[in-house]
Amino acid sequence: MSNENMNQENTLEGKTPVPAKSKIPNVTIINVVLLTGLLVLYALQFYPHGTEKKTEPTTETQIADLSEIIAEGSFLIAFVNSDTLMANYKLAKKMRSDFETEQKRLEGDLKRREQSFQADVESFQRQVQLGMLNQESGQAKEQELMLRQQEIMQLRETYTSRLMAREVDMNRELYLKITGLLDRFNQEAQFDYILGYSPGGGILYANKKHDITREVLNRLNQEYDTTR
Repeated sequence: MSNENMNQENTLEGKTPVPAKSKIPNVTIINVVLLTGLLVLYALQFYPHGTEKKTEPTTETQIADLSEIIAEGSFLIAFVNSDTLMANYKLAKKMRSDFETEQKRLEGDLKRREQSFQADVESFQRQVQLGMLNQESGQAKEQELMLRQQEIMQLRETYTSRLMAREVDMNRELYLKITGLLDRFNQEAQFDYILGYSPGGGILYANKKHDITREVLNRLNQEYDTTR
């Protein structure tokens, strides 16, 4: 069986191999470069030429020691494509569907109220123009319409707040589900960092060989299916 077929079978079973771990040098490499430069300048400036042979081993030893520190300070990184994850995670898809249904329901209710209010306003205006209402009745109707308008405005704010709160709850639940899965997943993978990558986001480039999106997505969907 070819390697390609084996990879396809593993993907279908939700067992996509975890990509190779990438080693990223620690940011202390900047300090190392600066320190090395200072050591060289110090040796050239203050040691006479006759003692250069004595100082060279010391400098080389220090550079070697610093190289070891850099190697020991490296860390392991992988990344997850956030857009792909959110587009294919079953729980996220269900949440979006439920949210859109609720949003349409509230918008529909608000629209019916606004249309009814507008029809009553137009009817009131016609009655006033035709002189069908006396002053007392006209003022009472006008006051009623003003109160209804305020109620509709308050209802719009209520619905907006309700949807915003639901969206916050959805995001929190998704965050906890994903980070919880990543914590369990990383007990096996042992990455130091798992980054969230999205085109146009803060990470400008990510090598695809360190992409663990498919493996994470498969495990998330497996857990979702078992809890339904």
